[in-house]
Amino acid sequence: MSLYSMAPFSELKLLMKSLLFIAFSLLAGVANAAPTEFTASYRAYSAGLPCGKGSLSLRQLDDGRYEYRAKGKACVLSQSLDHYSRFQLAPLQGDEYQSQFSGWFSQRLLQGQQQDGHYAVTLNGEPLTTELFPAATLEPTIMMYQLGHSQQSQQLSYTWGEETRDYWFEYQGSEVIDTKLGPLLTHKYQQDHPNESRIATLWFSPKYDGLMVQAKVSRLGVSWVNFVINEYQSH
Repeated sequence: MSLYSMAPFSELKLLMKSLLFIAFSLLAGVANAAPTEFTASYRAYSAGLPCGKGSLSLRQLDDGRYEYRAKGKACVLSQSLDHYSRFQLAPLQGDEYQSQFSGWFSQRLLQGQQQDGHYAVTLNGEPLTTELFPAATLEPTIMMYQLGHSQQSQQLSYTWGEETRDYWFEYQGSEVIDTKLGPLLTHKYQQDHPNESRIATLWFSPKYDGLMVQAKVSRLGVSWVNFVINEYQSH
């Protein structure tokens, strides 16, 4: 039996959410200029072994909006992700998104629509209740723009997966890391979690307009998932 077949399903969800987190972060530079269409790829590792990969793309639609697409698959339970989000510029504002998760034991379709400054979200076609899933006011691309450019600690609230939560992002200064794109000067953040044993560390690259180039998640001080950039190509 492999390491991946024994991994808890909650950690699999964390892996797939990390891919989406990276996907949103690639839009960080759009507030200042029209974004460049691109394709990018990331790989995920657990305990030093490959455990997933994803492809990301950004394109401009005929109506002037932009669409971001993220696809990925994890070794655990053959879990896969197909996500898109659409947004407009001047000002930067998210319009709609859809995230479809599928695997051996689950099928989940999350859909979000912008309504009066909040996001109405459905899960498998059914509205999520206000008590369990309060309407979000912060769209993830806006959150990533703030993190990729602010270089300061801050409290941010956003909807993620099947929940809306407040998170504290602690800015930990600059750090040079080695990547497939070469050595990169980055700005480093650490994100807390309601589950205090889980810590996420994020690295953003000023050279690539606030692009997140690495994300690590640890539990009880042990590295569990590590997402790293593999390729990036503008069009």
